[in-house]
Amino acid sequence: MNRETRTPLADLTENQLETLYAELDAHRNAPQLRHCLIPGCLREFDAMARMAGDPPAQPSWSGDGWRQLGNGSVVPRNGRYVCPDHAELVIAHHARRVQTVSGRWTAACPCGWAAPSQRWYGLVAPLWEEHLLTELGDLPPAPPVTDPEHRTPLAEHTEQSLAELYDRLWDAETDSQEAREVARAAMLGYSLAVPALLGAKTSLEALRQRITLDSRDWTADKTDAWLYAVLVGVNCENTDEGHVHNDIDCNGDQALWDLGLQHDIPTDQVIRTGHLRWWVANAVKVAQQIEAGASDDS
Repeated sequence: MNRETRTPLADLTENQLETLYAELDAHRNAPQLRHCLIPGCLREFDAMARMAGDPPAQPSWSGDGWRQLGNGSVVPRNGRYVCPDHAELVIAHHARRVQTVSGRWTAACPCGWAAPSQRWYGLVAPLWEEHLLTELGDLPPAPPVTDPEHRTPLAEHTEQSLAELYDRLWDAETDSQEAREVARAAMLGYSLAVPALLGAKTSLEALRQRITLDSRDWTADKTDAWLYAVLVGVNCENTDEGHVHNDIDCNGDQALWDLGLQHDIPTDQVIRTGHLRWWVANAVKVAQQIEAGASDDS
């Protein structure tokens, strides 16, 4: 590194001092450009200016609309940043790095795409970049690895390529076994949870009917009011699109707060009561959806 020759204080002039300060400011405020992770994209932004809240030296270096990948993501060689032009694409195909049981690495995309397993996790990122370019339309879709027209002939195989082929087979066998175990666990959980949920729905609906048919004023007593708010609900629960809460067609969305004021209930308890009511209503709703699905299947 070449350093400027130090001028003794006795020989230093005002202009030289001003130049020294200017060079120091230039080094401290030098732009730190970050590039978009999409291969071929030339957009960049000034990270230093963004963190300092200052305008960038060039309008094209603005950080507005840029996104950053979080931990566990596949990190391409261009870094974790994605420009506004490609943010929607990357969010839709935000792949996570996954280590298989065999110790190899792959990437799982929300769209269903999965990278062929690799021995080193750093090789997964280029495969994800290729997937992004394919979704962007810059690359044609890759042929499936089982396509006979794209299989490697025996004469062209090497020990390494054959080892890779066996690794893929073993990974596929492991994935199939894991999938079967997950499916069995899911079915077992479903068989245990669904009857309990349907039974809870029946009980909750019976309690709701018993309360609503009772002629007493359920808002007069604090405990009765709490039971009514949790099991029946005091706020409007209409979720139809375009519905506007009002005091004529529904109870509005402030009835629970009014009940809390009536009985001098602390704010945190009112909020918790609203959460409890949501869980009760949601459990009944999910159970109804399960019943509707079962009736459609039959």
